[in-house]
Amino acid sequence: MDLILASQSSTRWRILSCARIIAKAVSPQIDEENITRSLMAEKAMPRDIADTLAEHKAKKVSIKNPLSWVLGCDQVLDFEGKVFGKPKTQEDLRQSLIRLSGETHRLITANVMYHNTKPMWRHISVSHMTMHPMTVTEIETYVEKSWPDAQHSAGGYYFEKTPHLFSEVRGNWFDIMGLSIGPIAEYLNQHVNGSVFNAPTVAAVLGHPIAHSKSPCMHGHWLETNKISGSYIAIDIPPGKLFQTVKVLIGAGVMGFNVTLPHKEDALALADYQTPRAKAIGAANTLVVDLKGSITADNTDGYGFITNLKVNSSDWFPQAGSALVLGAGGASRAVLSSLIEAGAPKIYLSNRTLQRAKDVALQLSPLIEVIDWEDKERYLSTVTTVVNTTSLGMTGKPPLEIDLSSINPKAMVTDLVYTPLETPFLVQARSFGCSVVGGVGMLLHQGTPGFEAWFGTCPIVDSEVEALVLK
Repeated sequence: MDLILASQSSTRWRILSCARIIAKAVSPQIDEENITRSLMAEKAMPRDIADTLAEHKAKKVSIKNPLSWVLGCDQVLDFEGKVFGKPKTQEDLRQSLIRLSGETHRLITANVMYHNTKPMWRHISVSHMTMHPMTVTEIETYVEKSWPDAQHSAGGYYFEKTPHLFSEVRGNWFDIMGLSIGPIAEYLNQHVNGSVFNAPTVAAVLGHPIAHSKSPCMHGHWLETNKISGSYIAIDIPPGKLFQTVKVLIGAGVMGFNVTLPHKEDALALADYQTPRAKAIGAANTLVVDLKGSITADNTDGYGFITNLKVNSSDWFPQAGSALVLGAGGASRAVLSSLIEAGAPKIYLSNRTLQRAKDVALQLSPLIEVIDWEDKERYLSTVTTVVNTTSLGMTGKPPLEIDLSSINPKAMVTDLVYTPLETPFLVQARSFGCSVVGGVGMLLHQGTPGFEAWFGTCPIVDSEVEALVLK
């Protein structure tokens, strides 16, 4: 199929790609502002403005490419019958937010398909978007921080970057992004020979900050490798905004989430159902949404930890002896729970803040014995598993100060840190004859249960995806 997208929008092109639809992007080079002004002068309805602009784009490109299928798209923001365009100045953006704050507006997305210079199909979707009331300070902060992106979007916001600005959304994620991919795929399947396309499933990783996350790279690779129609994105959610934002994203059709700091405990609390391991750990890193909108919270960190060790240390058996775990944070809780479940007979837990370790041990299991941080080396000769769950030794962090000279040479030593790939802690352990396992495998394996739940395929963890996340 020869399909042309009559747009230079990288977002629309990515949506087509997510649906495994190959298209060439061509700029239609129409004067949108003049056409819109003319239509508004004629008191045209906002939906007619969007439809006319989409048709102008498709028609112009189709005239030059009559044998191709040409897709034209446009979107307008309608508030109380007035069309809001892209803000030209920061003052325009400020006034737009003042008008939209606390109110419901409509995003009207028009799609028109041309073939042989004739209109073959058209579709209009309407998404209802309700914004939270914004204070003057919040508006000023947004204008200052978001102007580079805001000036390119109708109304001055990018929903995919700022869903926390909204209290309710009734619409489809891709319609809101500017292209009605579900109806487009359905039309192509019915009218273009050989077409078999599906609307993409959307999942996201939520955190604050989130720009550093490797999850989009990892899941994007699995989507591409398995030729799955899907999209996985990173969204920065400020502290305290998770509950309402997840509700809004589900309203837009997002079917699943990974959750990272600082939201893991809140993610567990917002769920309708909790897996036993998520309950035991007291935090969730994976949320699965069913067709009714109900949320199941899971924690796959422990699964990723154990699977990484089993895959990369074939002679390691958790039942063979005691374990020493360093650190008592969220990752430690997942590691401790998984070691107990795997059959470790005893676990020594050491943390720089002693009371925190005692609290974790009390909540999780009597098999955990808390020891002073200064005494951790005394137990090295007696354990068969040693785990660093702290950030000590990570690039840019203080080193993990520990003397492994007394360690059991048959012990397996692992570090959840994976930057650098082999930490000084692992280098030292290897020098004393221990088998060592790096932390990147835990990151990869913990992602597989969520991917399978959202996209229906269990992905393969291999050297290719490992190399991608380590770039």
